[in-house]
Amino acid sequence: MYEHNEILAALVGQPNSGKSTVFNYLTGLHQTVANYPGVTVTKKSGHYHDGKRRIEVVDLPGTYSLTSYSQEERVTRDFLLLERPEVVVIVVDASNLRRHLYFVFQLLELQIPLVICLNMMDIARRRGLSIDIQALEKTLGVPVIPTNGRTGEGLEELRRQINTISAKHDHESPATWKIDYGILEPLIEEFDITLSQKEPLVQDFPTRWLAVKLLENDREARRIIQHHTHDKDWEPLLESCVKKVEDYEKQSGDSPRKTIASCRNTLAETIEKQTMQRTFIPHRNSDTLDRFLCHPFLGLLSVAAVMFVTFQLAFNLADGWTWFPWISEEGSFEWNTPLGAVDSIFSVWIPALLDACFQLPEGDLHSLIYDGIVAGVGGVLTFVPTIFFIFLFISILEQSGYIARVVVVLDRLMRFFGLHGQSILPMILGGGIVGGCALPAVMATRSMREQRERILTIMVVPLMNCGAKVPVYALLISAFFLAYQGLILATIILISWAIALIVAFILGKFFVGGEPSPLVMELPTYQVPGVRDILFTAGLQSWWFVKKAGTIILAVNVFLWVLMYYPRPANPDTNTATQLAGSYAAQMGRIFEPVSQYAGFDWRDNVALIGGFAAKEVIVSTMATMYGIEAEEEEGNDNENESEKKTEFQSDSNELNLTSTVPLVTLIAEETERAELAQEIEAIDTDNLDIQGKRLAIRLRTENNWTALKAFVLILFVMIYNPCFATCAVIWRETGHIKYMLMTMAYTNGLALMIAIVVYQIVSLLTG
Repeated sequence: MYEHNEILAALVGQPNSGKSTVFNYLTGLHQTVANYPGVTVTKKSGHYHDGKRRIEVVDLPGTYSLTSYSQEERVTRDFLLLERPEVVVIVVDASNLRRHLYFVFQLLELQIPLVICLNMMDIARRRGLSIDIQALEKTLGVPVIPTNGRTGEGLEELRRQINTISAKHDHESPATWKIDYGILEPLIEEFDITLSQKEPLVQDFPTRWLAVKLLENDREARRIIQHHTHDKDWEPLLESCVKKVEDYEKQSGDSPRKTIASCRNTLAETIEKQTMQRTFIPHRNSDTLDRFLCHPFLGLLSVAAVMFVTFQLAFNLADGWTWFPWISEEGSFEWNTPLGAVDSIFSVWIPALLDACFQLPEGDLHSLIYDGIVAGVGGVLTFVPTIFFIFLFISILEQSGYIARVVVVLDRLMRFFGLHGQSILPMILGGGIVGGCALPAVMATRSMREQRERILTIMVVPLMNCGAKVPVYALLISAFFLAYQGLILATIILISWAIALIVAFILGKFFVGGEPSPLVMELPTYQVPGVRDILFTAGLQSWWFVKKAGTIILAVNVFLWVLMYYPRPANPDTNTATQLAGSYAAQMGRIFEPVSQYAGFDWRDNVALIGGFAAKEVIVSTMATMYGIEAEEEEGNDNENESEKKTEFQSDSNELNLTSTVPLVTLIAEETERAELAQEIEAIDTDNLDIQGKRLAIRLRTENNWTALKAFVLILFVMIYNPCFATCAVIWRETGHIKYMLMTMAYTNGLALMIAIVVYQIVSLLTG
C-alpha cells in the first residue's frame, strides 16, 4: 500500500474509448513503458503531482470485460485485485453509453473506489445525445465526470475527483452495489454465504463477486478460491458449486452465464433510457463512407492509396524534402532534411567540437570515439525523424478511425495465413511498399490484443523491404538490371510478401501454438484528430526508441568497430581496404566462405553482410571498402571528372567477359553487346546512388566473379537475413522474451542461406 502522499490510480476502459488520450493529458511526459511479467501486454505508467501528493497512473490494457479469455482481461483484473489501487478511473465513450455500462457494472461489483470519466462528449453532442450526469451519478452511486480528451474539457475536474476519492480510500469503504440477477439470486446468495465462511477470501475479495464469477464458469475465479482457501476443502467446495450450476442448466435449459449477461444488458438499456435523450437525429455520412472503405474490393484500393500517400509523406518529410532550416558547416543558412540535419550533427558538428576541445591524435582512442561511439550514436538517431513522422501519420489515421477499417478489409486474407487483420499495418510499416522501417513496425504491434498474432507479426515484419535495404537494391539494380529496374523492384515486393505469409503460416502451425482469433472489434466513430495528441504520441514513441533501443545499438556498434579495426597492421600507412582485409571481421568472412560460396558469395561479400547486422545501409559502404573504392579515392585522381572515369571504363570493357552479365533465367536472354553495356554504364548516373555507389556499381560489373545471378541472389539474401540489431533489440523488448529474438535471428539467417544457395545452384545449372 502506498503512503498517503503516494497515490496509485488505475485507468481502465474499452478499446476506442479515448483512454490513451486521457492518460497522456493526465501524465504528460512523465511516462514509462514496460511489459507485464510473463506476458507481452504493455504496461504504461506515468505520474503527476497534486500539491504534495504524487499520483501514479497506470494505463491498463483496453478490454471489453473482466473475464479471463485474453491476456488483457487477466492483466487488468489481476492488477485491480492484487495491487489494490486507491482509485480506479474507467473511461467511457459517452456516445456508446449502453455498451460501456456493461463493463462499468463489473467494476462496481468488485467494490472498488471508482470514478467514471464520461469521455467523447463532443461526439455525443454531434449525434444529438444529451446525458443527465446527476441522474447517472445517483443511479450508479459513483462520481461521473464529463470530459473531452482531445480538448482537455473536464480533465482538471477529473484530477480533483481522483484526489478526493483517494483521500477517502483509507477511511471509507466503497458503497456496496449489486445487480438483481433474478432467478439466479438464490444460487448467488448460497454461494456467497459459503464463501463468506472462508476468512482469507473475505479479507481479499468480494465474495458476492466471486459467487457470480463461479456461475459464469470463470476459471480464474476457481483458481482464486483454490489458492486463497487455506484448508483442504476447496475441492469439494468447487465440485459442489459445479454440481449446482449443472442442475440449474438442466432445469432451466439455459446457462447462468447467458442469464447474467442478459440481466446486465437489460439494466444498461434501462439506465440509458433514464439518463439519455436524443435531441435530434444527425445525418450519418459515416455509413456512406464505410460502404466504400470497407468494401471487399474498393476497400483494398483505398488501403493501397492511403498507405502509399502516408509513407510518401512520412519519408519525404523525414529525408526527401529540404524544408528544415539549418546552418551549414560553413556557417551559412540552408534548407535541409530532418534526417540530414541529424546526420550533420554527428558527422560534422560533434567531430568538429571534439577536435576543438581535445585534439586527439590518430589512433585507437580516436577511432573508438569517432568511428565507434559518435558514429554509432549518430546511426541510431538518424532513425528518429523517420520514426517520428511515421507515428505522426499513423496516429492521425488511428484517431480518425480509419485504421479500424483497414483491419476489417484485410482480416480475411491475413487469417488464411494464421495472422490477423491488425497484422497488416505493422507489415506495411516495416516496408511492405518498400521504404518502411522495422523498428516502428514492431512497436506498432502493441495495439494487437492476442499474443499469438502479435508474436507472429513481430517475427515476419523483418522480411519486409525496409528503407535500409533500398541502397543495396539500388546498387545491384543499377549495376545489373538497369533496363528492368521497375520489374525487378516489383518482383522484390511480391517475393517479400509471399515469403512473409508462407513463413507466418509455418510458424503458426509448428512454433507458435493456437488458432487465429476471430476479429471482434467495433468500428470507431470518424473524428478529426487532435493536433496536441498526435504530436505527443509521435514524440513519445521517438523518445522511447532513443531511450530503450539506443543503448543496445551503441554497444553493438562499438563491438562491430572492434571487429573491423583490429588487429592493426604493422605498417601505419596501410590503406583502409588492406587493413580491413586482415581484420577479425575479414577472418570471420573467410570462416563462412566454405558455405557461402555455394550462394556465390566470397569473403568480401561476407564481411559486408556481417556489417549489415548492425544496419543494412552498412553493406554498401563496406563493399565499397572491400572492393577498393575508398582506396582508389585516397590514392588520387581527385581532379578526374566522372565522364573521364566512364570513358576509361568503356575502353577497358573490351576485355570484359560478357557472359558474366547474363541475368536470371530469361530476364535478359541474349548476350549483351558492348555498345549496350557502355550505354548502361553511362545511365548509372542515377539519383539512387552517390558517387561512391556509382563507382562501386561499375566495379562490380568488371569483377569476374560478379554476375546478374549473383546480384539477384544477394538481393534475396539481404531481403531475408538477420534484422538489424536495432530491430532485434526492439523485438526482445516488445515480446518480453529473448527466445523470440533468437528464433527470429535463427530462421531468417537459415532461410536466407537456404534460398540463396538453392536459387544460385539451380539457375547456374540451367544456364550452364
